[in-house]
Amino acid sequence: MRWLRLLGIFCLFAIVFLVGAFYALRAVARKHVRELETSLATLPDPAANTPYPKFFFQRGVNFTAEFPAFYGNDAAVEMLKKLPAHGINSIALVPYGFASTKEPKVRGWNTRWEGDAGVTQLARIAHSLGMKVLLKPQLWMHGGNPANIDFPGAAENSEWFAQYQPFLEHYAQLAAAIHADVLCIGVELEKMSGNEQAWRKLIARAREIYPGPLAYAANFGAEFESIKFWDALDYIGIDEYYPLPDDLSTAAVVEKISAVQSRYQKPVLFTEAGFPSVAEANRAPWDDPSRPVNLEIQAKSYDALLSAFYEKPWFAGVYWWKVGTNGYGGPSDASHTPWNKPAMQSIEHWYRSGKR
Repeated sequence: MRWLRLLGIFCLFAIVFLVGAFYALRAVARKHVRELETSLATLPDPAANTPYPKFFFQRGVNFTAEFPAFYGNDAAVEMLKKLPAHGINSIALVPYGFASTKEPKVRGWNTRWEGDAGVTQLARIAHSLGMKVLLKPQLWMHGGNPANIDFPGAAENSEWFAQYQPFLEHYAQLAAAIHADVLCIGVELEKMSGNEQAWRKLIARAREIYPGPLAYAANFGAEFESIKFWDALDYIGIDEYYPLPDDLSTAAVVEKISAVQSRYQKPVLFTEAGFPSVAEANRAPWDDPSRPVNLEIQAKSYDALLSAFYEKPWFAGVYWWKVGTNGYGGPSDASHTPWNKPAMQSIEHWYRSGKR
């Protein structure tokens, strides 16, 4: 039985080590945040006193925090500085909160990967480089999808919105503080976005805090086509992942999006759009499947979508999903990122064409 005793001692030491390492890492993270907050005093925001344009053409990418280059990390800053060379004039910063489908709770916000100090730093640097900033907070769920959050019972539904409001208020305050050029009030909350009056109250509350233009990022398809509060926003936002046929015809997609735009007479903003760099990516653009890498179909799908919408007078631009702070990508990468792939050349071609 001696080996059981030794195993128990080993496990105890392992637990103590892991707990100690956790608290040590947390202390380092807190120190980094304090240092970053101090350094922000020497980094003024050149956009601080500028007006908020209600409409501008956004040649964007979602600039997401990827390990180990968290928001506020020097590597993230260096990556950000590379973007304007590709014609990019806007970035979406994407901090996360946490939610569940089991209970009506919206918890906190991520202070490690996308903390407020890191968001502030990147927004100020983006503005200094002549770029605009879309602040697009959204909810993350372990092993789940925010589109499936659904509390049909009146009490639970009311409680969820009561939980979501301080989350939105926090980011509305941050958007005002960093002079974000657009604030997105929600992302792909498909089962909850049908509660029109609750969202109208949230929109009104956001406008009390943040003076700039507002958007909502609807999931393509049923949610995008059925939302009734578009008239209360400045942009009709869509996470644009409608499938394309193999000939890459965009006729059906243009018809669906044009119908919503025509009904509400608001500019349409692709808060997300993208295709993985795999075979048949056009058939399920939202998917990240395990299929052979195909860089060409990704780039051709980018071209098809941009060709269809770029010159439409009501089209406000696109934020491609996604460019990571750690610069991941390249010819062997099958994910959605266009970085270091032919799709990035497509972006640069369109963004630097001088049109719009």
